[in-house]
Amino acid sequence: MKKLLQWGLGLMTVALVTAFVPATPFPSMADETASGQEAQEVRNGWIDENLGPGVARWVDENGNISEQPGKHEDGAGDEAQNSSEVQDVNDGTEAEGQQETTSQESQEQAPAGRQIDPSRPMVALTFDDGPFAPVGNQIMDCLAQYGGKATFFVVGSRVSSYKTEMQRMVAEGHEIGNHTHEHKNLTKLNGAQIQSQINLCNDVVQAACGVRPALVRPPGGAKNSTVLANAQAPVIMWSIDTRDWKTRNAAKTVNAVMSQVRDGDIVLMHELYSQSGAAALEIIPRLTEAGYQLVTVSEMAALRGGAAPGGVYFHFYP
Repeated sequence: MKKLLQWGLGLMTVALVTAFVPATPFPSMADETASGQEAQEVRNGWIDENLGPGVARWVDENGNISEQPGKHEDGAGDEAQNSSEVQDVNDGTEAEGQQETTSQESQEQAPAGRQIDPSRPMVALTFDDGPFAPVGNQIMDCLAQYGGKATFFVVGSRVSSYKTEMQRMVAEGHEIGNHTHEHKNLTKLNGAQIQSQINLCNDVVQAACGVRPALVRPPGGAKNSTVLANAQAPVIMWSIDTRDWKTRNAAKTVNAVMSQVRDGDIVLMHELYSQSGAAALEIIPRLTEAGYQLVTVSEMAALRGGAAPGGVYFHFYP
């Protein structure tokens, strides 16, 4: 009788345990570790880059994923100083009268009282993919200390989140350039879509800080005759590519600039990375001490022959 009672209690226990086993098993420690490693790998950077232009999203240092489209690197901007592409500038594809459309509303490029000596060497530092206040403000703090100005090519979809930073850029005499609204590869779009990407970015910048960008930098540097014909502004490339987005190494970024810089260079960096901010804190004083004036792209262009809508500019050498 005692054995039958124990056997019955055992069956009840098994039944109770079975009733509370979840239909889907709990994740194993191995699964949790894999997920944690994956999150660590994408933290503070672009993800989904291979899904197509404009699809990538930004992940901050806390692992928060932004739905803002992000960087789509296709190698098109890696020193693509192709003579045939440059020839497109003067093949008659740019529409007449485009300069007039931007001249009225474009920002003032030289703040009152700012003096630039045309006889002295100058460099234009440019920062893409922002705004991003934690790094942008750090860069502007240093520029203010050394009397320099920079050009920030911003992504329109990010602007509304950083209005205060945008307003500071304007107040302190920095230039705001257009890096499209959704950071799309413009060579994969038609003319109307290209104009939409550029106009939307111009509109949100103007709404945030009262100025309208006068320059365009295509994401990844990707351009073709359709892009140039629909840019409606000078297309600004670069002569020094720091590749800071890839190395994420401040020392390498500093060396990329200081090892080859010359009068008239346009330097490509990115506002999103803390390592780029740290590099800027070293580059800015070193260039200044070497005798370079740190100017905006438009300031340098105005002193070195100008820049026309649809034209492609890698530098402004004397």
